[in-house]
Amino acid sequence: MELLNDLKVRALLTNELISIYGDCEDTRIINELGLDFGAARVDIAVVNGIMHGYEIKSDLDTLKRLPRQMEYYNRAFERMTIVVSRKYLLEVKTLVPEWWGIKIISADQSRLVNVRKGRRVSFQDPEIIIKLLWKKELEGLIDHLGLPKSLKKMRKKQLLSFLQAEADFEVIKAYVYSTLKSRDNWREI
Repeated sequence: MELLNDLKVRALLTNELISIYGDCEDTRIINELGLDFGAARVDIAVVNGIMHGYEIKSDLDTLKRLPRQMEYYNRAFERMTIVVSRKYLLEVKTLVPEWWGIKIISADQSRLVNVRKGRRVSFQDPEIIIKLLWKKELEGLIDHLGLPKSLKKMRKKQLLSFLQAEADFEVIKAYVYSTLKSRDNWREI
């Protein structure tokens, strides 16, 4: 068997996600979602009622960056799944939190196999979630919340701090998810 690179694993994962969510109008599959202004980037995110991240570690990857990536993923996602080459399975089982799902590539390299289902967690860091919004989208949040339009003159970082302090996180989260699902210029899957 040939070694599986990121593109081949991504294609398997993308096909699986499209078969699950392809007909769901309220679901968006996002390629390469940047977190915390690009400090980390998850391979694929699925946004619907929750945000589910998928990280790929192919035969050609290493696990060196994974601990740092996990710091961000654990703060941002309500569900997280890692898709790994068989050679990393044992190491990944000890590295990632119990709530993460784990998938491996089948022996014939034709599909993904669930090793551990994973589960939803209720903690998300409000700061990392609101930082998913672009400046124009933050201005839209001001309107959504019925706040004074003059706040739109604030710089992005000031606006982030203000909104985080002033608005209920569940309201912000719903707005962020809705915005991510309707954003036009994603690298579409």
